[in-house]
Amino acid sequence: MTRNLYEQFDQTARRMGEYPAVLGPQTDASVSYRALNEAILATSGRLQALGVRPGNCVGLHYPSSVHYIIGNYAIWHCGACVVPLPVELATEEKRHICRCLALDYVISDKSCSGLLEPFGRTEASDLAALGAEIIPIRGAAHRPAGFHAINSAFIRYTSGTTGASKGVVLSHESIFERICAANEALCIGPEDRVLWVLSMSYHFTVSIVSYLTFGATIVLPANHFAAAIVDAICRHRATLLYASPMHYALLADCAQATRLPSLRLAISTTSSLDGRVAWKFAERYGRPIAQALGIIEVGLPCVHVDSNTERWDSVGRVLPAYQLRLEDAGLGPQLREVLIRGPGFLDAYYHPWQSRREIMPDGWFRTGDVGWLDQNGYLFLRGRSKDVIDVMGMKFFPQEVERVLMSHPHVSAASVVSARDDRWGETVHACVVAKHPRGADLEEELRQYCAGQMAAYKVPRRIEFVRALPCTASGKVLHRAK
Repeated sequence: MTRNLYEQFDQTARRMGEYPAVLGPQTDASVSYRALNEAILATSGRLQALGVRPGNCVGLHYPSSVHYIIGNYAIWHCGACVVPLPVELATEEKRHICRCLALDYVISDKSCSGLLEPFGRTEASDLAALGAEIIPIRGAAHRPAGFHAINSAFIRYTSGTTGASKGVVLSHESIFERICAANEALCIGPEDRVLWVLSMSYHFTVSIVSYLTFGATIVLPANHFAAAIVDAICRHRATLLYASPMHYALLADCAQATRLPSLRLAISTTSSLDGRVAWKFAERYGRPIAQALGIIEVGLPCVHVDSNTERWDSVGRVLPAYQLRLEDAGLGPQLREVLIRGPGFLDAYYHPWQSRREIMPDGWFRTGDVGWLDQNGYLFLRGRSKDVIDVMGMKFFPQEVERVLMSHPHVSAASVVSARDDRWGETVHACVVAKHPRGADLEEELRQYCAGQMAAYKVPRRIEFVRALPCTASGKVLHRAK
């Protein structure tokens, strides 16, 4: 069992040598495993010279790039714990993480002007190799006693789509266990080139670490528009695309669509996939989209890797390393809460501190997802238990209403939440992105359209037209009572 994830990378880097670890985003940019390892060691030496020690918590405030990878592994080489401060978050959201965690340092790309002023920041030192600076934090708070009993590698705050976010503590051992469990299905190795478009702050521990541990090449496109993604896949013969439903929607409508013969897996994560997108992508690119169930507390327990378009809306069978159980969620016999047991689970919640034993006394983790299994063991998710809308005792998921709204020809995107109501308990509130603004006429048209396809209590009481949907920084659409 590994004691530090850098050690695993170092073993791979020594074996892979001049083989490319990262390609792009510039056309001719290439960083070999050897060069990446040298950059990590040089940055680690600089961090140690500036005082970073084993047991420290270091915030990483940096955009997704090869420099992010170097910074993350350099912190681990120092024996410190990485705390991502996603650049996508608002300043107050980043400060919330800083208030809850005992950060000793923050590494930033120099864009954090004013971010750390309330926390007694001191003089910054340059990390020239990263184009960044490291800022010591004066008077860091005492950490929970249980923190020091864990070989902590990573503390990441959950997205908070349905409630207050939590600091998920992962040890080096837990991360290594989960990437090994996931790779039983993904089978990632040196022959793979992975096209990367997600935020490294949110997906590092089950994705980037896996690719670099198992010797794959990470491909960074010039930008995240569909044409650049297709170009990078074709140019570098990418074998795996790991992206969000938003990226797949862009790709499905891309004018430059072409067959992608090198692509063996196209994995969708972060939120549910729209059926129109799934079928159109498969038709245009000759490759079905594989949905996955990714949970920061758990890892990647389910991936639908079948090479056909059947059951496109399933996240697949539970992987061999895990066990799955369904329990009554009060939503009828067909829909039950998903519980999972297996390796690589979180070691603790940071604030307030809860150990793994306290979170899962019987070894089972309650995901909050609700779904069902077909006769062949494929898991279908229908929403989260906290998303359920309850109108006078009649319960349903917002995704049901979203699917109807999205089928209207004048709607490009929709998000449905519950709104509290003194008389009805809850009512339905929809946020809609219209293809062409039409105001009150369209609102009434959509209401009548919904009434023709679903029960009256599911029809939105209010429809609000917005330019973009409310999302978390990781790209998940918010389903929270208004």
